[in-house]
Amino acid sequence: MSTEAILRYSKTEKINQFLMLIKDPEIQPIFRMYIENILATSELNILKRLAATETLLGLNDYSNFENEERGLTIPEQLSLLAERIDNVTESVQKEPIPESGPILTTKTEIRAHLLVEHLKHNVQERSGGKFLSSEEIVHFLKYEIDELYQVSEGQHIRQTKKEVLDKAVKLFPNNVFLSQKSHGRKNVRIIYQP
Repeated sequence: MSTEAILRYSKTEKINQFLMLIKDPEIQPIFRMYIENILATSELNILKRLAATETLLGLNDYSNFENEERGLTIPEQLSLLAERIDNVTESVQKEPIPESGPILTTKTEIRAHLLVEHLKHNVQERSGGKFLSSEEIVHFLKYEIDELYQVSEGQHIRQTKKEVLDKAVKLFPNNVFLSQKSHGRKNVRIIYQP
């Protein structure tokens, strides 16, 4: 059959003949080489892109580009990520959450907190408990506390001391108590009980 005779056929007849040729076992190897040549020489690098996609997805057992640096496949990445997560969760130690103290907003609250902390950590136990006398409280508020919170000259120290003691009892009701002398000047002392 000549080429001129084939060109006279209709489009449908040409397609049917082409499909019959593709199915012919003698023609298939030639057709396969032709298609592979087109794919291999394409500017789009179709075969290389397809192989790279298969490798990244883990859909193939080999790579045609073993000379090139190969990225991890998605299943390999997931496995690596799972191992990292396991390592992180194993090494994290659960520490107890410290009890949150009261939120201090005023100068009086901060002074009361500092007074109780001083009483708790710096005062030696005497006569069966930890306490500060009225004079020791005044001395602490004037000289031992941080300069920012010290009672300055000209401020009414007895009123400030009373406010600080009242606030300490409110902030630490289970640990701080006030005690007043039963005779004399009736000075108030602060007592700390753990």
